[in-house]
Amino acid sequence: MGKLVKRKEFDKLFLPFNESGKQIWVISRVKELSLPIVNMALNLVALDFIKYVRICDETLAASSDNYPNRPKVPITNMNHETAIGVQILYSLSHKYINFFDINSPIKGNGNKMVEAIIKDFPKDWQATVVMDWSNGFWDKMMEKYKEIDWMM
Repeated sequence: MGKLVKRKEFDKLFLPFNESGKQIWVISRVKELSLPIVNMALNLVALDFIKYVRICDETLAASSDNYPNRPKVPITNMNHETAIGVQILYSLSHKYINFFDINSPIKGNGNKMVEAIIKDFPKDWQATVVMDWSNGFWDKMMEKYKEIDWMM
């Protein structure tokens, strides 16, 4: 599972972003996070176009926009006209992430989000893309990040 970060610790790490107008929100039942998930959240929120990050016990979502009536839920829907976002499912016990949703109406931002997630990716974890509707995007990512253990 790797190093676990307690809530007090990750709240301190997220505080500068929360005070600067961005939002990293972790649901209340999550008391500890794996260091790789904390790093992914920090790398994503550091992107200039990402404003909102939500972490649950098995998901991480980041986006430029939240749903209007759900202020803590980032929009990650594929083919959304304006939102730039990504959602991954993760399992600490099985050491994998699944790129569940990714959307970017602006060319290049999808690559930046994948790079933010893969940047500090543990060597013993696996990245998956279960449903690929991208017309070649994930093939390019697999080629670019050959050091990652991909499962398609």
